[in-house]
Amino acid sequence: MEVLNSCDVPHLQTLLDRGERFWLALQSPSDDTLRDIGRLLGLNDLAIEDSMQFGQRPKIDDYPDSALLVFYGARTDGGGESLPVPVEVHFHITAKAVVTVRRHDLTPLEDARKRISLQDVDTSEEALYRVLDALASSFGDPLQAVERELDRIEDDLLDTSHPEVRRRLLDIKHSLVRLRHVVDPQRDVLAGHRDLLDQLPGFHDEGAHNILRDLYDRQSLTSQQLDSVREMVSNALDLYVSAVSNRLNEIMKVLTIVATFFLPLTFLTGFFGQNFEWMVGNVRSREAFLILGPGIAIAFVVFLLVMFVRAGFITLRWPGRPPAAGRRTASRRAP
Repeated sequence: MEVLNSCDVPHLQTLLDRGERFWLALQSPSDDTLRDIGRLLGLNDLAIEDSMQFGQRPKIDDYPDSALLVFYGARTDGGGESLPVPVEVHFHITAKAVVTVRRHDLTPLEDARKRISLQDVDTSEEALYRVLDALASSFGDPLQAVERELDRIEDDLLDTSHPEVRRRLLDIKHSLVRLRHVVDPQRDVLAGHRDLLDQLPGFHDEGAHNILRDLYDRQSLTSQQLDSVREMVSNALDLYVSAVSNRLNEIMKVLTIVATFFLPLTFLTGFFGQNFEWMVGNVRSREAFLILGPGIAIAFVVFLLVMFVRAGFITLRWPGRPPAAGRRTASRRAP
């Protein structure tokens, strides 16, 4: 099967006259080019109009001598942190040729084109299967990359919780929603049209039925993988909220402890700052000043420190000595 990248009408007519099947792979063709292809292959006008207006849902439209299959693959914009983006591809399937129309670069489709051009592929069933299989398989590697990234994010969330992590998780979640709108309808289309290609001229062997059955199984696995990744995103978001809450609780605990220390000190300074006659008349010596002033303040601080240590809010560790829990464990294990 010959693989072509441009619409050379005389050459295409020659292949049709000789009865040779071909695959015409077009990227962003003009409306006039699509009309020429439609007249040459006898495609339905509605199918041509669909290829002029992208944004179609996954579907299979059957016509008397042809079929239009709207199928999606996945691409990344480059880099290990890129998210998968669905790419729409239109397949015009006839007994004489297969025409694909797309508007964006799609590496799996280019790889399938190269393999078909280098290998001896004679039947339309085999060529169509290889192309559709490449598109269906294109979701796997990007989703696995997202899974690895989510594992790293969950590990990092145990130590830190930056706002950038939340934005990244939300970006991944939105990307999964776009993929979900493609993968599930695509799987349902394959499930409901398994015998359609058998009715087309040139698709008479058993392979025509096996094409859609195998693709349906692959799309089901992709749907399950999407569910797994979506659950990982939800767990990561919950872990992020929990990490932020725990960090906020630690900050509030520290601020509360500091405020508690200053509360009696503020009361003492406010109380002794009043001009009571007894204070003015009796606090005349240095000893009285030290006892009633700094002495009471230090006593309150020591009292609060002891209470916080006993409650476990503050942990005191002396240099060179193991933690208290370690010393208790060692004493229990000692014979």
